[in-house]
Amino acid sequence: MPAYAGAWVAPEGGQEIWTSVVGQREGVSFFESSGYIEAPVGERTSFVITPWMEQNGDSYEGWRGEATVAAKRAIHRSEGGVVALQAGALWVSHPWGKCGEGGVEVRALAGRNIGRTGFANVEAATRALEGGCESERLDLTIGYRPGQNWLAMGQVFVDMPRAGDETVRTQFTLVNFRPSGRAIQFGLRTRIDGGAQEAAFVLGLWGRIAD
Repeated sequence: MPAYAGAWVAPEGGQEIWTSVVGQREGVSFFESSGYIEAPVGERTSFVITPWMEQNGDSYEGWRGEATVAAKRAIHRSEGGVVALQAGALWVSHPWGKCGEGGVEVRALAGRNIGRTGFANVEAATRALEGGCESERLDLTIGYRPGQNWLAMGQVFVDMPRAGDETVRTQFTLVNFRPSGRAIQFGLRTRIDGGAQEAAFVLGLWGRIAD
């Protein structure tokens, strides 16, 4: 199993990824902080929490955030791949229009190993907030391990609100695995949909829960 959460259920001891992103959007600085915490509760089932917050200078209150609390279940496994479903509660700090902050997210995940050194992962999510605000998300990841202690990843993140502009971002990072069991991720992210120019530096820390 590649060292990336995706469709795979986290190994015993769980997995956490904390990521910081620093960048500029149309010349205005922003800072993101996010987490991915996955705790297995069985061979095929895990509990997932994903908080996210952005501080910026181009919105009314200068910040926005969201979080999900969900259960993930692997529904199909083969020698080289897995398919999983994830569903849970969603909170969004600044919803569109008159919609409420609370809602639900349902996510389908599929991952497959590519030879001995790579993997591909696809995640498709649909979201609905109180009051009828709906959106879809699509995350694509290709990973390659050029060496025992390194992982290279190319990712595309698509956000498709039904009321608002679609955004497409691409991210390229390297992950270095340390003897301690932790790993450091670093790289670049940019927006490629023709919207507001955006360039950012990504820094992440991977590890087991409570390490």
